[in-house]
Amino acid sequence: MKFNIIFLIIYFFSIDVFSQESLNDILTPKDIISKPVTSTFSSTRIINGHTVEMIPKGVAEFRISHRFGTIEEGFYDIFGLDQAQIRLGYDYGLNENIMVGFGRSSYRKTYDLFSRFSFLRQTTDNKIPLSLQYLLATSVETLRYGSKIPFMQRLGIINQILIAKKFGKVSLQTTPSLMIHEYFNYDKKIFMSLGLSGRYKLGNRVALTAEYHYRLKHSNDNSQSYNDIFNINYNSLGVGIDIEAGGHVFQFHFSNSSAMNEQGFLFESDKTWGKSQICFGFNILREFSSEKNSKKSWD
Repeated sequence: MKFNIIFLIIYFFSIDVFSQESLNDILTPKDIISKPVTSTFSSTRIINGHTVEMIPKGVAEFRISHRFGTIEEGFYDIFGLDQAQIRLGYDYGLNENIMVGFGRSSYRKTYDLFSRFSFLRQTTDNKIPLSLQYLLATSVETLRYGSKIPFMQRLGIINQILIAKKFGKVSLQTTPSLMIHEYFNYDKKIFMSLGLSGRYKLGNRVALTAEYHYRLKHSNDNSQSYNDIFNINYNSLGVGIDIEAGGHVFQFHFSNSSAMNEQGFLFESDKTWGKSQICFGFNILREFSSEKNSKKSWD
């Protein structure tokens, strides 16, 4: 009799367990798989600054960037078209988590080089809620001045942490930066800024973008060097629109920064929106690869 009771208890318990498992199987779709979130941003750059978007392994990206003069003179210089800065850049994906690139811009005849490393990628099931990357960038000015300039005053080293999250049509990113650079007759060599970038998708191939970089000033020592570094320059602000067409991405924007290397637009933007010193600019990029992984989705 005892064995019959035990058997019945086991039997009903088994039915309950298997019923729950069957119910879970029905309510939990089998095709839900945790995957990295794609197309947090339209490109590896938002306007001037980097984004957490990576180039796939084996894919190369050629980028042409133009920054015209300020629009405040109107038709006199065709709203800045008479004055232009250009940068040519080439980026390459070493693997899914590392990309490198270099470029040359007419702004102070600057050469720049960078490497970017991805540590976390936001997933569709939100188990990893954000993307995290590290950027190391250097730039060297080669413009000839009347007097000899020490190499350390031509060299800029930038360290950045990129933290981003995508919420449906909205993508947000914060970018703390630390620069090592030697300015003339100024004893401090560490400079910091905090950036905020965003994208809002208007459609499958069109998106609005914006970025702002706030410089963290040193304590004012009332020196001429401090005034040249912090009071004459301004925080960088840009707004734009991205348009995707096949293997090209066109980025059109307005900004108060003429420079396109990190040192230049983060810490040496000498124009301000408050005085209508706004520059029109654009980036055009093209991907090159013999593999299918070069195709980009804006989902």
